Amino acid sequence: MRFSVVIPTFNRAATLRQTLTALAAQDYREYEIIVVDDGSTDGTRALIMREFPSVRYLAQTNHGPAVARNYGIRESSGEIIAFTDDDCIPPRDWLARLADGYARYPDAMGVGGGLIAPADVLATNLFAQYERYIGRVVYAVGDHDYLGGFECPAGGTANMSYRRAILDQVNGFDEKFPVPAGEDADLKLRICQRGHQLLYVPTWMMHAQEYAWRRFYRQCYVRGVGRNYFESKHGAGYPSRFKIALRIARRVLTLPLDLVAMSDKRLVFVKLADGLITCLGQWNGK
Repeated sequence: MRFSVVIPTFNRAATLRQTLTALAAQDYREYEIIVVDDGSTDGTRALIMREFPSVRYLAQTNHGPAVARNYGIRESSGEIIAFTDDDCIPPRDWLARLADGYARYPDAMGVGGGLIAPADVLATNLFAQYERYIGRVVYAVGDHDYLGGFECPAGGTANMSYRRAILDQVNGFDEKFPVPAGEDADLKLRICQRGHQLLYVPTWMMHAQEYAWRRFYRQCYVRGVGRNYFESKHGAGYPSRFKIALRIARRVLTLPLDLVAMSDKRLVFVKLADGLITCLGQWNGK
């Protein structure tokens, strides 16, 4: 079983170096690495040519990660296409764990895992702790295999893989999303709508992003804009301002319940901010 690992990148040479270093040390040996550079100006190309000559380097100019991933898929040779991001550091057995998942569940069309912040960051950073909370509680990311449909925790392209055959059948990622948010959920849904199953395996990708308010705000806002397109595409239509207002009200009204249910009260307010900023993205993104 041969893997092609596709990584879109834009101006993250420092963290991309960590990603590629970890990929070069994988236990599983049947794979290629493809980096699709979306117009970086920080020396990304020079880094790859100098330090990672075996990596296939492809270039495009500011077309976004969905286009970049599709480009990588077209140029790849593997029967399994694995995806991660340029701020992620895979464990040494990442590809081996994915390959084992396909071997044990031959009907699974995709296999993926979860995300976790570096231990020192997770110990002190509220946004990293919230990411872990969302993974565990909302997406049900856990320590055991899960085979299922759209409800399966696997699917985020920071730690996901698909059989090439199914990617070809659904024509890859939708390049019409207005922002880089929601394309992975859209791909996952289209595959599951065909009756296929996905497998979650407890392999954890270290997420070496910046855990700070500014990045958190942007992620939530962009998610809201992408959610509009996702809902309009899959039958719900663009949400009305009234519907968005109801969502805002629901976020506020559930605050007392969250204060009772959640042990870390600080996370309650991060969750509230997440919901409100996402709704703001939907409101302004119509």
